[in-house]
Amino acid sequence: MSGPQPFIFESGPDVKRHAPATERNRDVIAETLARVLPAEGLVLEVASGTGEHAVHFAKRFPGLIWQPSDPDPIAIASINAWRADTKLVNVRPAMQLDASADWPISHADAVICINMTHISPWAATLGLLRNAARVMPPSAVLFMYGPYNQHGVPLADSNAAFDMSLRQQNPEWGLRYVDDIVEEADKIGLRLDQVIAMPANNLSLIFRA
Repeated sequence: MSGPQPFIFESGPDVKRHAPATERNRDVIAETLARVLPAEGLVLEVASGTGEHAVHFAKRFPGLIWQPSDPDPIAIASINAWRADTKLVNVRPAMQLDASADWPISHADAVICINMTHISPWAATLGLLRNAARVMPPSAVLFMYGPYNQHGVPLADSNAAFDMSLRQQNPEWGLRYVDDIVEEADKIGLRLDQVIAMPANNLSLIFRA
């Protein structure tokens, strides 16, 4: 695939949902996570969506406890269905959590957020940064993945078309500039540690508390 794909969710016979993009990106994301996540502790996933990433990463990193979350009750049901189906002991029941609001959790040893910032208002990104800085201990990782804009870097045609389609769906959506995220992160004590190029014109952003 040459770029980000439309948001397609397929439903099975139960409440479990399936996002085809998850199967394409989960292994390469896991390879990056393996280099930055702690060996043990609690990982909070913000905007878990279908729940497929949570169960895949929980299998890959059995020493970590995974706390999936999402603001959407339909997504919550899907996450819990995947959790029940896999019977993984290191995945907690899904938490209803709005990235832009105050989070109902006081501590996480790492926070990950995959493919949220471009399909949510800017307030969700600001809330992600603010809350992650509050719940994470010093040197902990905030991992963000998805398509982003970079000043001075030409935007791939597929990402430009994707950005336009998102803004047509919702004027508050669209690809965020990395520099804008870094500027807001700096204000609350999060520092950008790495920017990693990923397949299909995506980026991984690694922030540390």
